Amino acid sequence: MNELLNLAWQDILSFLFVFVRIGIIFALVPFFSAEVIARRITAVIAFFLSLVLVPVVPAVGIAMESLNVITLIVLLLHEMLIGLCLGLAINVIFAGVQIAGEVAGFQMGFAIVNIVDPMTGADAPVTSNLLYIVAFLLFLSFGGHHMLIKALVDSYYIIPVEAGFPDQKYLLAVLSYGARMFLLGVKMAAPAIGVLLLLNISFALTARAIPQMNVFLMSFPLTIAIGLLFMIVIIRMMPPFMNHAIGDAFTFVKSAMPLF
Repeated sequence: MNELLNLAWQDILSFLFVFVRIGIIFALVPFFSAEVIARRITAVIAFFLSLVLVPVVPAVGIAMESLNVITLIVLLLHEMLIGLCLGLAINVIFAGVQIAGEVAGFQMGFAIVNIVDPMTGADAPVTSNLLYIVAFLLFLSFGGHHMLIKALVDSYYIIPVEAGFPDQKYLLAVLSYGARMFLLGVKMAAPAIGVLLLLNISFALTARAIPQMNVFLMSFPLTIAIGLLFMIVIIRMMPPFMNHAIGDAFTFVKSAMPLF
């Protein structure tokens, strides 16, 4: 009877730690963390995915007698930190896409027509929502969700449940990768930013040379038209950009996990 209880205890612990790691990831990755998706649906999907992964990942080697409340809390925090790392690897890409859309929309004059983003629940320009949806579709088409599940399974072999808290090198790697969202956003929005900046400079020179011309009235339709034109250019550039960003994200996961 005790052996059966110990066997069931190991399975329950394995499921609990897998569920916590997956739950944190689902709380960060796009679509599942959206405001329009009910938390119950996300929890149910994480629950069944945990059931599928429990037989695949290594079993937890913690005896029932050696486990107490403090140890359980520490292990759960450990799993949450790993889930944050995996979720951050994907969330940085989409945060960079949103920054690109916000910067391009601001240059186009769309900052005064913000709408509620259904994914994050925050006010964002229409350009940001457009790029976010395109990026999410490209993420699925490139198999990013499959790569995320594979990285999750591999993380249990690289970082077992019994491991301790992260090292300083791991934290520095996570912080440096998190700062890349601004770099990704500026690189993606660079065509629109550059052209619209030159356009504003030309309008300023025109207003200086011909004071009688109402440059302010002319600038709005021309800026929006050229901005939308270069939004098409940005969308055409997004497939290779997303493919490279997804590859960098999982390269970061593979390089950062051993530092934990």
